[in-house]
Amino acid sequence: MIPARAIPFPWRLPAPLLNGASVGVSLAVITALVASVGGMPAAVAASSGAAAASVADTVSTPRAKTAQMVPAVIGSVLVAALVALTHAHLWALSACVLLVSFTGVMWNAWGKRGGPQTFAMVLSLVFQMAAYAGHPMNAQASWQHLAWVTVGALSLALWSHLSAMVLAGRYRTLALVDSLNALAQLMRTQAAWTTQFGQAPSGPKTTLLPMVRQQAAIADVFQSARDLLYSQAAKAPPGSRTLRLTSALFHIVNLRDVVLACQLDLDSLPADAHAQRSLQVLAQTLVHQADHLDAMALALRNNTRLPGPEPLLQTPWPEHDARLISLGRRALHMVHIGQDIAGSLVKTSQPLPMNPAVLLTLVSPTDWTLAPLRAQLNWQSPVLRHALRATIAMGCADALAHWLPWTSHPHWLLMTVAVVMRGNLEQTLARRDARILGTLVGCVLASALLWLNPAAAWLFAVLALSLSLAHGYVQLNYRVTAASGALLALLQAHLFTPSHQPALFVAGERLADTLIGAGLAWAFSYVLPSWEQGRLPALVRRLLTAQAKYAHHVLRWHQSHAQSHQRGHARREVYDVLWLLAQALERMKKEPKRARAWDVELETVLIRSHRLISHLAGIKGLLTMRQGELDPALIQPALRHTEQRLESLLSLQAPPDGSPATTPHACPPEVVHELPPANAAPGPWLTHRLSQAEDEAQALAHAAKAIG
Repeated sequence: MIPARAIPFPWRLPAPLLNGASVGVSLAVITALVASVGGMPAAVAASSGAAAASVADTVSTPRAKTAQMVPAVIGSVLVAALVALTHAHLWALSACVLLVSFTGVMWNAWGKRGGPQTFAMVLSLVFQMAAYAGHPMNAQASWQHLAWVTVGALSLALWSHLSAMVLAGRYRTLALVDSLNALAQLMRTQAAWTTQFGQAPSGPKTTLLPMVRQQAAIADVFQSARDLLYSQAAKAPPGSRTLRLTSALFHIVNLRDVVLACQLDLDSLPADAHAQRSLQVLAQTLVHQADHLDAMALALRNNTRLPGPEPLLQTPWPEHDARLISLGRRALHMVHIGQDIAGSLVKTSQPLPMNPAVLLTLVSPTDWTLAPLRAQLNWQSPVLRHALRATIAMGCADALAHWLPWTSHPHWLLMTVAVVMRGNLEQTLARRDARILGTLVGCVLASALLWLNPAAAWLFAVLALSLSLAHGYVQLNYRVTAASGALLALLQAHLFTPSHQPALFVAGERLADTLIGAGLAWAFSYVLPSWEQGRLPALVRRLLTAQAKYAHHVLRWHQSHAQSHQRGHARREVYDVLWLLAQALERMKKEPKRARAWDVELETVLIRSHRLISHLAGIKGLLTMRQGELDPALIQPALRHTEQRLESLLSLQAPPDGSPATTPHACPPEVVHELPPANAAPGPWLTHRLSQAEDEAQALAHAAKAIG
């Protein structure tokens, strides 16, 4: 049993804040130790190296932590060495700025995990330019400075690895907590949609899209949990907490599919009192289950006693309508899986839900192969165009910084451009606003602190706290990160080069640089643009391929075949592409009108794809939960026919048979076939679901053909 002893408050923090606190403590410890050995200048240099490398210290397993920190340390130290070699020559230093900007942004070729590597290099560039601002060092002093920077970066990397080992168990628990909370939120959204649908059926066009976005976003939460749990489950001892959490996560992912299946047949329900009551019961069940998941999450977070098992549904479902009977079974199935989740957390003998080798294949890669980089080395690549755009912007910012009346801190302008300019206009605009507001707050705090003229020890303490907040809130609230980052930059620059000017004047310069830098980043977002419409055709084709592969595995879910280990990959790929398309739809709204193409068609693709996943979830439930009642001689031909039909439809190699089920600009209710009789065997229901899946795939194919 999981112990019922509450844990101290710091351990209840979300994983990003706990990780940020660890980073802040590491900076304080490293600077204190270095100061006691090498003095204050050495401590300042070491703190700059540690702060730059700390960007890559994110929530992960110890093994993944090594893959994160090694390139961050190498990159930040190499940047420090380049600045040391070029700081005395303006043109050479400008060339260094351009080189670091381009190579840093190209780390985005590896996707989400490449972002911290980009900022580690940029932060190292800014800090090292601050170190040499106003007082160039001789060769000996420069090498000593570089040595202490390296000590700081290496010490931070060692600390991050040790902290990952200490916090690994807590990170795994919090990953499951986040998964439970995310699924509970999804169930409440589903309940609200069901209630709204029952009160005023208006079709899926106006009500399903927010749920599609949430479905796509929850996949990222689940993947983070897989990375933390599945990578450790294979070597966890029997009965361990890790195995219990892994089993619970497996059931959580399956419960998402059942929640999806609760959307089936609602379009065809009669407008009578029985149907309205059934929809209300379904919505209440979803909310009740969501409350139970949140209660489990809270107990896991606080390490208190888990809530008791969820009771079975007591509300009788009408038996005169086959659709309501099916809806009741899905609601009951949802409750059963909720009980499985709770049972997984308390069972001491918990077998792995899948083969350990299969679990490891579902973990995100941590190695840095060259294939992603090679894929971006073409003129149409969004990453390459972003790298060129950012390099030009940084070059202009560097030139402008030396032309402005205040030239003592040219790195501040570079810092703002680097953090505001993102790979797309929507994120750049969001960063611009948050950066300006956060910098204003940070400048006020820094001015007040420097006006008090505190001792160096207090400055280092505030430096550590600022780094903790900036690190912990980067994904939660960037305004807090911007404020903490401004405070961090001002204090770090003051430690390197104490200013004789009033603190308010220095903060005013910082704020002016922020406004100018944010404007530059915004303006250069229109240089070599990579609008979303250019990527949509390839993403839609990738979605259709993923849907076809997932359908292949769903239609063989009841079998034990050679490719069964690819089921999880197929499902994850569908949600990954849906997430990318949902983000693209949101970003298109911020782009110029001339660059907005296929926004209506993309909405239709997202909704149709979501509905196809719902149908596949219903088929999967029949093939697994009622397998013993199915006659193989009858269902195998139907399954093979549907698999071939879906593969043909989603390949877009030939026009779909029959008349289109939808137009790209409309999304009418699903086609309703003759339903099996009430209390019918699962065979006719399976045939019905297969026919619905074919119709939905045909509608998806027609919507997809309108894009590209």
